[in-house]
Amino acid sequence: MKILPEGFFSLPLFRFLLVLGMTLALFLGAGFLLPPQQDLSVNPERDLPLYSLPFGKHLPFYPAELTTPDNRLVNWRAIPGSRFCGECHLKETVEWATSMHAISDLDLVYDSTVLENTDASVAGRAHGVEKGRWCEGCHNPMGVLSGAVTPANSVQEIENLEEGTSCIVCHTANHAEPLAGNGALETDINGVFRYGHPALLAAAPSRHARDMRAVREQPLMGDAALCGACHTEIRPPTVNGATPLMSLQDTFDEWRHSPYAQEGIQCQSCHMAEDPAAFVRALKEGKRPKKTVSHRFVGNNYLLSNTNLPTSLLLKLRGGTPSGLNRLFDRATFMKEMEKTFNAVVALMQEAAELEVETAHINLASRELRFTAAVTNAGAGHALPTGPLDQRYLWLEVEAKDARGNTFFHQGRFDGKTGEEDLTATRWIKEVTDVEGNPIRRHVLFDAQRLFYVRKPIPPRETDRIDYRVPLPEGVYGPLKVEIRLWYRIALQDILENIERQNLGKVGVILPPLLLKEASADMIMTDPNAGRQAAWSQNTKGE
Repeated sequence: MKILPEGFFSLPLFRFLLVLGMTLALFLGAGFLLPPQQDLSVNPERDLPLYSLPFGKHLPFYPAELTTPDNRLVNWRAIPGSRFCGECHLKETVEWATSMHAISDLDLVYDSTVLENTDASVAGRAHGVEKGRWCEGCHNPMGVLSGAVTPANSVQEIENLEEGTSCIVCHTANHAEPLAGNGALETDINGVFRYGHPALLAAAPSRHARDMRAVREQPLMGDAALCGACHTEIRPPTVNGATPLMSLQDTFDEWRHSPYAQEGIQCQSCHMAEDPAAFVRALKEGKRPKKTVSHRFVGNNYLLSNTNLPTSLLLKLRGGTPSGLNRLFDRATFMKEMEKTFNAVVALMQEAAELEVETAHINLASRELRFTAAVTNAGAGHALPTGPLDQRYLWLEVEAKDARGNTFFHQGRFDGKTGEEDLTATRWIKEVTDVEGNPIRRHVLFDAQRLFYVRKPIPPRETDRIDYRVPLPEGVYGPLKVEIRLWYRIALQDILENIERQNLGKVGVILPPLLLKEASADMIMTDPNAGRQAAWSQNTKGE
């Protein structure tokens, strides 16, 4: 019986299968021949004599809560950079390059502000640089882990230490303590096998999946606890004060007490979706959309992804050109991807809130226009706003017009020349003061003494209502119109002063607010001599 067709061994398919089999055998053999992993951990006392340990020999990363399995530093020369990852994972690397994670340490606003804390604050006069590890544990984790955050240079600055929160920081995490915050991750970077060349990864793909914490290997990668390790901020007494200064950032705890946590919706579900706004919109409609993954880490920073800014200004604010430029991708590709990130940020932010005008009417007896603005946190899995709330904030702009379209009341107007809004407006912001009660408006948290909310942030799926009573000037008759706008701003204008104070140049830009929602209501005003309350139309709308 003829099993194989005549001439089978000369077929191109057979030759291809033969070569493929030999190649697989070679790689499988190479997997067994790979040398054992070296011990790359660094003992700072022995190997980095210039590394400062003012808080104790057993606390090399403190006041950051970062750690490694053996509590030793990471070998800075052996850290795989994100460009190495991009050789195989180009899509993910380009997405990451447009994110805030990629510039968490290079961002000019952050860079100048951390220097203002470590070099110019009262608390920073003693061990200011070392205290800066509190900030850098999240913003510059590789610098902290490798021993670069110290007064005298202990390691050389290389590309791997300029990448902010890079691929390997999250993808080697063993454990997280999100309620401790301040970068409370145990990361096993020293335990990652060094292949030397991306092609050798094919020799041991299961080892690579284990090293880089694929979700199937390490469920923490898909858990909000991973994010909470940095999105919880508590100032330890080592930096200043007799007790910890709590609630500097409570994003994880806000999520933990939300309906989203009960429903199993993680931080990654929304912020790492391919289309975060569409994902949130589906959740608001009661759906559970299919999970997708992007490494843009879409959040709230619409400024440092804003491609409407001149490219030179945008790159200056982002701390320069991205890792991988002209090696993995060109500038045109990067800017195109940056535009996608910016659009995703704006869309997600605008999906978070709903705004409505309620119970609007005219009281003729007191000659007042009365209405309620209802602001609902409809789409965020945490409070609105969230983050470092001495900088991130919301406010309401309210405008009332008469029948001719003339404005007779305007509160919350933004001044595009000074970067200030009307401070009589309703504002969701946290005020910070120093020991003498002076306001701190430049995020110098080393010297913060007291925190208090002007108005508390809005929990997930809850509504905050603000009542207005606007006096009607003489001669104003209806119909009247009320327009309300909900604005979000990434930071106070004052924070840019840190850039000049630290001699990092001058940035002549007014930090723009982002319009989240608009709503309006029309009211019909009857004869003022009738002595009765006017009617109002039911066409209240929110957009």
